[in-house]
Amino acid sequence: MSELQRVPKAEWRVLLDDDYALIIEGAPRAAADVPVEIRGARTGEEALTLARDYVPDLVLLDLKMPGMGGHQALKEIKKDDALRSVAATILSSSDRDEDVTKSYGLGGNHFITKPSNPLEFKAKLGGVLRNLMELKGIRRGSGSSMTAVSAAGPDSIAVLTVLRWVAVVLVTLYIFAKVSGAF
Repeated sequence: MSELQRVPKAEWRVLLDDDYALIIEGAPRAAADVPVEIRGARTGEEALTLARDYVPDLVLLDLKMPGMGGHQALKEIKKDDALRSVAATILSSSDRDEDVTKSYGLGGNHFITKPSNPLEFKAKLGGVLRNLMELKGIRRGSGSSMTAVSAAGPDSIAVLTVLRWVAVVLVTLYIFAKVSGAF
């Protein structure tokens, strides 16, 4: 990364699900070489309250947080004028297209499928932080009443999947017809 791209940061303020605090704490230091202040929340409601009081640089939300889940907490964060520009990353053991699409559609900045290896998890989070440092001046929702929303919703993803399968079936039938001499 060139010196022009690296944005100096005195400290990272991260809000996350308490279950991952020990694993994640080292990642911001490794990515940015600066101290990190971490606040943990046990539920989606607690995460939302802490975010409003603390206004972090990055919010890490687990999809399956107790009470208000990660998607609902993300939706509430992006509706809040004071929090709209805070970078939000969804953490999940799921890699379902619907979960990923919904996360970006609600204004999430990143989606991380939780690996079983803590070192791989730290590397993924380090990549998120480097990305945030490089794009510091381009924050979602800043100076606007709307947050960026993905045009690809879960319904459009389902339609595309069906269309792909229809295309595969049609191509297969065409090849079969050619080989069998039907054409």
